[in-house]
Amino acid sequence: MAPQPVAQLPGPSSDAADHVRDARQRARMVLGAESHLGEVDDWRRAMVTARDAVILLWLAWVALAGFGLTAHAGSLLTALALGIALLMGISTGRSTLAQVQYYESELERERREIRHHLDEEREEVRALYAAKGFQDPLLTQIVDTLSADDDRLLKVMMEEELGLSMHHLSHPLMVGLWNFGGAAAAGLLLALPLQWMGPEQSTTWVVGGGAALLAALSVVTARLTGREMIGLFASSVVMATITGGVVYYLSQWLAAFGPIVAGQP
Repeated sequence: MAPQPVAQLPGPSSDAADHVRDARQRARMVLGAESHLGEVDDWRRAMVTARDAVILLWLAWVALAGFGLTAHAGSLLTALALGIALLMGISTGRSTLAQVQYYESELERERREIRHHLDEEREEVRALYAAKGFQDPLLTQIVDTLSADDDRLLKVMMEEELGLSMHHLSHPLMVGLWNFGGAAAAGLLLALPLQWMGPEQSTTWVVGGGAALLAALSVVTARLTGREMIGLFASSVVMATITGGVVYYLSQWLAAFGPIVAGQP
């Protein structure tokens, strides 16, 4: 992937602390609008996306139930499952692309600063480690040691100055495909069976099947992360219950209030 154009370097900074502050502000501005960024692998992110897809479909079904429109819920939720999966895939892929481009840009910026303004970089390292409580002569030894190797200094400046961990990032297309696949599989497992169910059966399936899917996703996520499956499942159920209750009663209220606003009896 071609790196983003690198902005023109500013002149030497007389205040290392201000330079660090500016760099971190730049990171917040570039990455702050991306809601799916996180230093997690593709599997774990896809599991979270799949969980969110199940909960979103559950909310859609609850809204239909509140309005009394569950007759064609199967077809609607099947189409919605694919739409949600596509949205999740595009969103996570785009977020990863922004992250990759930003990393490439900042790596090149730091390389240029180390190459052309090494003294200023040394002062930034000194300011960073002085803020951690180090004092001379140890502080000077740290600065000399880190500045003696360009690659070591680059890694330190990326992590300490920008707060960016140097970790592997998969290709944005692969991230998008993983998340699309996770959301599509979970969503269709919940939505497709509704095509052949009546209203009473659909209620049982959406509640029971949705809970079963959340439990299965919690088991997989627990194995991938080392967290407790019960806690992951409980948090998913709590989110689905609270949001589902709000959506259901709001839908019922709107269904009753809508005709009055329209002037209908």
